[in-house]
Amino acid sequence: MRLVVTTPLRPSAEEERDAVLAAARYDLPYAARGGRALTRVVAAAGGEAALVLSATRAVLVAGGAEHAWSPGMGILRMKRVLAARASGRPAAPPDRDPFTEAAGLEPGDRVLDCTAGLGADALVAAGAVGPRGEVVGIESSRALAAWTGEGMRRLEHEPARRVEIRCADHAAFLAGAADRSFDVVVFDPMFRHARAEPGGFDVVRRLADARPLAAEALAEARRVARRWVVVKDGAPGWDLARLGLVPMASARGAHRYYARVEAR
Repeated sequence: MRLVVTTPLRPSAEEERDAVLAAARYDLPYAARGGRALTRVVAAAGGEAALVLSATRAVLVAGGAEHAWSPGMGILRMKRVLAARASGRPAAPPDRDPFTEAAGLEPGDRVLDCTAGLGADALVAAGAVGPRGEVVGIESSRALAAWTGEGMRRLEHEPARRVEIRCADHAAFLAGAADRSFDVVVFDPMFRHARAEPGGFDVVRRLADARPLAAEALAEARRVARRWVVVKDGAPGWDLARLGLVPMASARGAHRYYARVEAR
């Protein structure tokens, strides 16, 4: 998808400046709005879709539809994690978060999310690792990386400040990363066996990289991790089986399975 970064119809000077910086950050073309209709702006720039950035929102306009970025349930999950941390007690069902439990995240951890998507898990991880922690999210789709990265920058919740979204192929990123440079490495590949998804998720599926997780990337992740690598799969866990991974124990009827692989 050829994406063009622009602003609302009549942007403030700050909005225009931030949009120019965002375009540079993700190596995308910037087109000044100049009071023109969005369709004319996109067509003149040779684009197929637009990322419209205001002071508070990142909106992807594609196929005649507008999609405001949101991490979905990630915000509620993050709040539950923060509440459990503040109380000093483990969260009780139904407030337990299977992802953070599977990842075993601790305050101060450095986390690498190799398949960032809309950033829900990255945001939850940022809540779990606390102010001394850091989360790097890798997303190979440039459009999805820009949409999520700029949405995260505009999110009002403090843990979002600890999330950095980068556009890169995770295999190439891992190959260039130092040994044991992240405490935990996470994979949540796009589930190839689709099930009912929240409204609007179809645009994410169109943008995302549908390639299955490769055994070679998993091996590199084990080198880069200090403690372990966590891989998520949809039920019934066929991709985990393909990789020779055994799911961790989960609640009856769970739609998501996790496997934990020790670092090398």
